[in-house]
Amino acid sequence: MDAGALDDLRSIVGPENLIVDEEELRHYARDASPMTGQVPTAAVRPSSIEEVQGIVRWANRTGTPLYVRSCGTSLWGAVPVRKDSVVVDMRRMNRVVAVDEGSLSVRVEPGITFFELERELASRGLSVMVEPENWHGCVGGNFSSHGSGWGTGPNMANQAEAVLGLKVVLPDGSLLTTGSMASPWSGRQFYRYSLANDLTGLFAGSEGTLGIIVELALRVEEAPGGVGLAVYTFDDLGDAADALYRIRRVRIPTIYAYLAAGWTLDILYPEKAPWSHRLRVIVAAPTEDQVRMEMGRLDAIAGARGKYQGPAEAERLVKEKDAWVREFAYKAGMRAALMVHVPLGSLGDYLRKFESLAAHVREVYGLRMGVGGFLTDRSFVSVIAIYFDPRDSDSRSRAIAAWNDVKVRALESGAVPYRIGGIWADQMPRMGEYYDFLRRLKSTLDPMGIMSPGILGL
Repeated sequence: MDAGALDDLRSIVGPENLIVDEEELRHYARDASPMTGQVPTAAVRPSSIEEVQGIVRWANRTGTPLYVRSCGTSLWGAVPVRKDSVVVDMRRMNRVVAVDEGSLSVRVEPGITFFELERELASRGLSVMVEPENWHGCVGGNFSSHGSGWGTGPNMANQAEAVLGLKVVLPDGSLLTTGSMASPWSGRQFYRYSLANDLTGLFAGSEGTLGIIVELALRVEEAPGGVGLAVYTFDDLGDAADALYRIRRVRIPTIYAYLAAGWTLDILYPEKAPWSHRLRVIVAAPTEDQVRMEMGRLDAIAGARGKYQGPAEAERLVKEKDAWVREFAYKAGMRAALMVHVPLGSLGDYLRKFESLAAHVREVYGLRMGVGGFLTDRSFVSVIAIYFDPRDSDSRSRAIAAWNDVKVRALESGAVPYRIGGIWADQMPRMGEYYDFLRRLKSTLDPMGIMSPGILGL
């Protein structure tokens, strides 16, 4: 890229917000997955919608591919695919734009983390009621990659359904507003399904391929008044799976329900093996009385065939919840993670299939594979982790080969991907007419092909 083009880019964001140092740029070629992308030519850190528009118009003039990045915590290879690209780092756009208590909504910039947003809302007794896997992940990235959440209660939502409207810089540099604020007389984001087509949904899961999200409006609810904690163990994995299905069917208001297979715990904590299958649950409700009632309903289901582990174990759950995600990912070494949605009513069958897949990975690739997962509003997200030694190039190569093998087998078993990025990109053409339509849509909105080329297989 010639110096003049970089000077033009520097004039948009300021010299301190254009990164061209190669060592710094290597950071943008990696996320939290084992995949390594192309090192970009530059990275820019805009702080306003106008700066993002300027960057996109510059990319059109120069034909430069743009890749959008927020917190960089993805597990699915959300890294640059093309050389001579520029990464648009959205972390400076991390403000709360407006809290509209009358409309039960909040407008935020995409680089704000869930922790930062919840801290702001807590002072008003409100919550976005999306319980993310990672509190230090960014709201914009979670929405654009089809992030879900752990909650199943009536007021809980996955990330896409929690969003009321957007502001998006399109590939030509124009600004699109969706939701109720699309009406020039509204001025407020209070309802998503107004006007005509649901254009908000068009960008859910788009991972930067159709434009750059610069503002999101999320619905908020009254924060829960109390929580209840419980841990149950099961001798039979099918019984644990059935308990999760029943918990969702009767809509017990969980904000966390995580199931770990005993054979996975044997890998992570061999000193305490053999492990039973373990179900961890946090319930939230408006009042303490309602929490007690819901915990009684939970115990009637989970306690029928599972064993309650007592209050001391339950109290440790709050401290262990986030740590457990980290330990599942790293305790047995670096991991190549695959996450897939499976239907709740067939969860037991899928977990048995994944146990067979773990044996296959051990026999063919000489690596260990663990499985856990969490309840969402309508599915179970199975988290498949293939462990390897990151210092050993052969171990890494075998892990990536196993990763690609397992993803195909999981897909052909009927599971569907949870987030796409780079890892699933080569499988997208197998989706037939769905993929063909995405390609036509992409070419219509982005005829220059500058927005995240290669991501989602586009």
